[in-house]
Order: sequence, then C-alpha cells, then structure tokens
Amino acid sequence: MECRRKTERKVYPIFYHVEPAHVRNQEGDYGTSFSLHEKNADEERIEKIKRWRAALLEAGNLKGVHVTMQYESRVIEDVIKEISKEMVPQPFIIGKLVGKESILKELIEFIKIQPEDVRMIGIYGENGIGKTAIAQAICNEISSQFEGFSFLANIRKVSKEYFGLQRLQEQLFRDILVLRGNREIIFHRGNNVIKQICCRKVLIILDDVDDLKQLQFLAGEHNWFGKGSRIIVTSIDEGILTGQRVELELYKIKKLEDPEGLSLFTQHAVIKGQPRCNIFALSQRAIEYCCGLPLALKVLGSFLRRKTSGHWERALDRLERNQGEFNEKNLEDVLRMSFKELRNYKDAFFDVACFFNGEHINFVTKILDGRGFSSKDGIQVLCDRCLLTISDQKLWMHNTIQEVGQEMVRQKNKTGDKRSRLWDHDDVLYVLRHDKGTEKIQGIFLDLSELEKEQRFSNDPFAKMTGLRVLKVFLGCKNVREENCKVRFSGDLELSVSDLRYLHWHGYPSDSFPLNFLKADDLLELHMRYSCLKHLTEDEGCFPKLTVLDLSHSRNLVKISNFSTMPKLEKLILEGCTSLLEIDSSIGHLDKLIFLNLNGCINLDSLPSGFCNLKSLETLIVSGCFRPEEVPVDLAGLQISGNLPENRTATSGSTSQVSLFGLCSLRELDLSECHLSDGVIPSDFWRLSSLERLNLSGNDFTVIPEGITQLSKLSVLQLGYCQRLLGIPNLPSTVQEVDAHGCSSLRTSSNFRDATTILWRIQNLAPNNEFCILVPGSGIPDWFGDRKMGCSVATEKLPPEWHQVNFLGFAVCFVFASEHEIPEHTPVVSCKINDFRFSYSFSCGRGENEFVESDHLWLAYQPRAQVENFHPYDWTQIKASFEVFGIGTRNKVKECAISLIYADR
Repeated sequence: MECRRKTERKVYPIFYHVEPAHVRNQEGDYGTSFSLHEKNADEERIEKIKRWRAALLEAGNLKGVHVTMQYESRVIEDVIKEISKEMVPQPFIIGKLVGKESILKELIEFIKIQPEDVRMIGIYGENGIGKTAIAQAICNEISSQFEGFSFLANIRKVSKEYFGLQRLQEQLFRDILVLRGNREIIFHRGNNVIKQICCRKVLIILDDVDDLKQLQFLAGEHNWFGKGSRIIVTSIDEGILTGQRVELELYKIKKLEDPEGLSLFTQHAVIKGQPRCNIFALSQRAIEYCCGLPLALKVLGSFLRRKTSGHWERALDRLERNQGEFNEKNLEDVLRMSFKELRNYKDAFFDVACFFNGEHINFVTKILDGRGFSSKDGIQVLCDRCLLTISDQKLWMHNTIQEVGQEMVRQKNKTGDKRSRLWDHDDVLYVLRHDKGTEKIQGIFLDLSELEKEQRFSNDPFAKMTGLRVLKVFLGCKNVREENCKVRFSGDLELSVSDLRYLHWHGYPSDSFPLNFLKADDLLELHMRYSCLKHLTEDEGCFPKLTVLDLSHSRNLVKISNFSTMPKLEKLILEGCTSLLEIDSSIGHLDKLIFLNLNGCINLDSLPSGFCNLKSLETLIVSGCFRPEEVPVDLAGLQISGNLPENRTATSGSTSQVSLFGLCSLRELDLSECHLSDGVIPSDFWRLSSLERLNLSGNDFTVIPEGITQLSKLSVLQLGYCQRLLGIPNLPSTVQEVDAHGCSSLRTSSNFRDATTILWRIQNLAPNNEFCILVPGSGIPDWFGDRKMGCSVATEKLPPEWHQVNFLGFAVCFVFASEHEIPEHTPVVSCKINDFRFSYSFSCGRGENEFVESDHLWLAYQPRAQVENFHPYDWTQIKASFEVFGIGTRNKVKECAISLIYADR
C-alpha cells in the first residue's frame, strides 16, 4: 500500500476464501489474529499494528476478485486478463503531462474516436507551446483502439535529409504492419504504397509538418484510409493545415493558464523538500514573464532549479528589465541566460544546434569527446536544462532552441570567415571561393543539393582551417542532377587534419587523399561514398583512432593495403566498389572489426586467408561478389586460387581449406548471388556457432548440407530464387523464418513441407517460438481443419475450454498468386488473427524488377504467448485474414486456413 501511495503503482487484491469485509474491518479470523497481536504489545508494536490495520482497510476497499467456489484455473485466467489490460505498453514514456491535462482531455473529445468516418485533425500553435508532448500523450491514450498506429516525429527536420520523406514512409509502413525482423523496406514507387497499407483503421500522427508536400506524400486524402481512422497533424503554421486539398479540422493549443503554468514551472524548478513559501511570489513572477509558454517555463524552471531565492530574484530582474508584451525575444532571453551558465558544455550545445540535431547519441558523444569534458556529462546537463531531449536514442533540440543557438553563433561574428561553425551553404561558398578560411572555423556542413552548378575552388581553401574538427559535404533531400552537385579543386587538395574527428564527403573529387592525411591522428569516422579514390596505401594516411570507413560506390577504387594503420576499425563498407581487385592481408589484424560489407564487389580477385582471424566480426556481406567464372573454390577460407574456365562453377577439394571457425562472433552472413553450387560449402562452415541470419539467395546448389542443423542460434534462413534447390533439410529448432520464394524446383519436393514434418517441429521442437516459411506451391497441409477459398477463414464456435493448458498456439496458411508486374516495394505478407496482427517481409530477388509470378504458400505459427495481451480467453470464434503487399495490384489470395495447435499427447 505504501508503494501504491508513493509510486502510484496499481494494486489488485485477491480475496482467497475470505470475505472482503473481514479484511476491511479486521473481523472474523482477522479480528482474532489482531487481538492476539495487540495483547501485551508495547508502544512501538501498537504503532505497527495501526499501520497494518490502515493498509488492510485500504486494500479491502480496492476493486479485486473474490475467490469462493469457482474453478481456480478460470479465476487465474480472469486475473491475468485484468492485469494484462493494465500492462499494455504505451508508445511513449513521457511522464505525467503536467499543466496540460485539460487540453489532453478536450482534444481526445475533439478527435471523437468512435464514429466510423475518417477524420483528419490539425493541431497548431506557436513554437514551444507543447504540440509534440500533447501528440505523444494522445498516442498513449488512444493508440490501442486502432488496428495500427504510427507516430512520425520531427518531420520538418527528417524530410530535409537524403531520402528523408521516403524513410518516413518506410517507418509508417513498418509501424502499421507490425513488421517482424529488421529488414530494410525498399520502395520503387510513390505514395500508392501508403494507400495499400492504410485500408485499415489506423492512427497516424504527423508531427512538426512545415510543408504541404509532406502532407500530400504521407497522408494524401481521406479515401486512403479505412473506416474510423484518425490522422493528426501538428504544425506551427495554420496556413499549411488550411492549404491541404482535404480540409482538416483545426484545434489551436493555447498558452497555459496560471494554475497549470505554476504546476509545470514547479515541476522543473522546485526540488523535493524545498520550502515553497519563500519562492511562491518569485514563481508567480516567472510564470508572468513566460506568459504560459511551456517551453519557456521548462527552460527557466530548469535553470533556477537548486538555486537560492536570491539567485531567482536577480535572474528575474535581468529578464524583466526589457520586458514588454511577451514575444519570442522573451524566450530567447531565457535561453541565453540558461546558456551562459553552461560553462564547459557550451561547445556541445553549439555543435548539436549547428550540426548534430537528430543524430544518434552514441555517434554524437564519440565526436564530441576529447574536448576537455565528458560528452555524456555535457549531454546530460543539456537534457537537465531542457535544452535537449533523447528519443529513440537520438538527440533532438527544439526548433526554437536550435534557431537561437545558431543565431548566437552568427552574432559572435557577422562574417562567415570568423565564425566557429558554418552550415548555411551561402556562407560556406563565400569562405571557400574567397579563400577566407581561418583557424577559428571548427566545423563545416555543405549541402550539395543546394548548389545550382558545379563549384570550382583553389587548391587550398581548407589549408588555413587548422582548428577544423568536423567536415561534412553531403547530398541533401532536393531532387537534383547529381552531376551538378560537385566541388572540384584546381590542384592537390590541402586539408588540415590535426584536429579533424569526422569527415564525410559525398563524391570526393580526387583520386587520392589530401597531402597531409598522414597526420589524421584524431579522425574517428571517414565517409567518402561515390569518391574518385583509386587506392589506399600505407603512405597515404595513418588513422590510429578510425572506427568507421565507408568508401561505398567508389567505382575507381582498385586496392586497399593499409589496414595496419587503422587498428581500431569497427565498420568497413566497400559496397559497390566494382573495380576493387584486392584487399590486403593486414585486414586480419583488425580485431575490433564487427561489420564488413563487400556487396557488389564483382572484380574482387581474392579475400586473404588472414580474413578468418576477424574474431569480433558480427556481420559479413559478400553478396554478388563473384562472377560465375570466379566462384571461390575454397569457401571455407573465402579464397580464390585462380579463375575457373568460363561457364564452370567450383567444386570442393581444389585447395586446402582455411577454417571459417575463427569467425566466432559472426551473427549475420550474406552470400546471396555468389553463384555457389553443390560441394562449395565445406563441413566446418556449419561450426559458426554465433550465426543468427544466413542469406543464401540466388545461388546454384541443389541441396543444403545436413550440417546446417549445427547452427544452434540460426534464426533466419533466406533461400529466395535458388532455382535448382530440390529440398530443405531439417533445420535447427531456433529457426523462425525461412524464405524460399522463387525456388521453382521445390515444387517437386515434399521434403520440408510435408505436413507431419512441420507439425511435429511445432509441437516437439519449438512450441514457444514463432515460425514461418514461404515456398512455391499451392497445397495446404491436411492437418489444417478450417480452410476456405479467398482471403479470410473462421473457425467454428469454440468450446469453453479451448484455451486450456496444453494449447500451444495458432498455425495459419494461405496460397497467393501474382501476375507479371514490377514490385512497388519489398514484398510483405500480413496476417490478422482477430485483433492480433503480424507481418513478414521477403527480399525482392534478383534486382528491382523481380516478382513472384507463380503460386506460393506461406505458413506461419504464433505461440500462445504472442497473443496473450489480446485476451484470447474471451474469444468464442477465431477469424484469420491475409494480405500481400508490394508485388502488384493483381496479386490474389486464393485459399487460406487456420488450425489450433495443441501439445501432442
């Protein structure tokens, strides 16, 4: 009961063969027991007994369950049901919405969840009024009443990034379908994808919209969505909401009134136990100055926290000297005053405001470290001051705070050459064109998509920037011709790298690194996608602290031979380096390397034997690396001993094998499109004890060795378009997903799809694990009792005790077909069992134009634990429905089935 009062925990009493009144009033056996305790009790014990009586009185008045003569199994189910209702996780952890409870209640009434019409609601108000917090609270309150929901945050910021709107659309797609796994969704068409998935009742919240195109791309029109859907849009600009082709119902958030403003300010300004009588009048002054603007109240309250009343008074005096009618300048003054006391953390504030808003917290802390303070401490201080928030492991700074921070950088020096940070492309171009670089410049971000034509500069515009820490030349979100988005130099580039920690240069124009790259001792991340680099050798650079090297799609890159100069490398990305012929054996010394992507390096002659010493490697992608005549004859060592004659594939035994067993941390391996045939995979390949995901799609083997059962942690097996594959062997019990679409030879094999094989696997090997398999064919197993033509099927009326102890879960199955059509996005199959929905994606196959053009069968199993939160004990009938997305408008579910799985007695 004490926990209930202090931490607001919920208590659910169970009165087991006892009358609640006896507990409440301590009567019957309770009364007798208390009389014995009170007999001869001293004063201390009497006080304890009083607390016991008070706790029982409180517990006896709570709603609970009274157990008398009922079946106890049924009582347990009822208790689980009630507790499950209270334990449905909320999308956002935002704490109590102090000061805005009445606004939230009014808005939920305004949204009107029950009517079946589709409604679009626009929430607007000035900067800092609390639109995002209220939108998150709405999502927490009502999202469980929809078939799916998606909260797209910071749309203004994200949409300006490279493919930003497409990534938002992908997030919406995954959110609505509750997509299993972490596969990337690749879109090949526009917003008709959203119309596909939103034919159901959904809640979509578009937060911080500042452009009509964002609305049109993500929400479109009412007829995109199913009955009862609600689309909520937040914006500071009422004009954008009224300019939408489809009219939105508008709600304006007003500033907080005095009682609500006082609650919010007090939450941030007053610590527990602090006397409030001394600061009440000062609190009223603070609230009056902030005029009910939540952001100002939070920042000012956080600034005054733990300070004396004298400090409060002096701070308010400074703010009120120039006070007129409240406007954004008042908020700026609050922010500036808070900023002045950041001391060592001012640089962290400016770096986030100018460069790193919306970036992952781990990335930012890594780049900011080494500046005389702990970056983690700095970020925590900024969060404590309400200048930063952390959401999904990303740092977010409110737009108003970011603008004030950037303006403070501008005001320090009116001309760009004397500023510490440059992010506006006009300022950057001015400095580069006129050779105005100085040692004061610490960071430059240049968006290439803002350039109207190719830019040419002298060979040393960066030479004088000896204090440069971060340099990012990137391609933003604008739809431009990439050949116009280039910067070139008249001679060899000089770049001061003594303090450089982060270098990102899209389309780096030179075939070699800058002249003095040997001194890049502090460089942590180097990104040069689509560069003109030809080689990396020992004499071109030394990177003792480098953790990430991304040279993907550098099509002129031929050789890398200086891995010994980057001993701390963790991530190496060489995807699409089509001219790459050789990787030096020194790669074997990278004992911290965890990720290696060689996708599409089609001319790679060899991977060195030392490669197998990468004991920390977790993800290895070598898909599409080898042409048919260059298949590695020693897959175990991933070593090519010489080209094979044209049109020949490899056989085993041609060379001595170097064991892959050394890759003891490998969790994900992609060998798709490598033209692997029978006999290439050696026996010790299956000793990769940490492997969880294996992609063998698009290869030429006919059988998978039985040794695959030794992969004791394997979860996902991808075999799409292995067109010669005749069968799938028994798999480890850990496997939850098998994708064998397009494996046309499997039609003649009943091996793994045999009814008893799958059913036995579910009942005996992995009854508590999810499982699904996608294969060509149209034969639903005989053990599916309830089946029907079309896209939905229902069971007969369920018996009362269907959800008994030996019930394991649900198996579902359906057959679908698709005609010849270019895929719209990565194909996804989806199933809904009453209120429970789950989905899986599968790869498109060989290229963007691949499609499934024959009958395919998808079978899935969901254990009972997955649906417990949906109160299955109340179900009297079960209906399953199925959908297929992304393989054309003419795909069709032909037949479907459902079966309840019980333990095999």
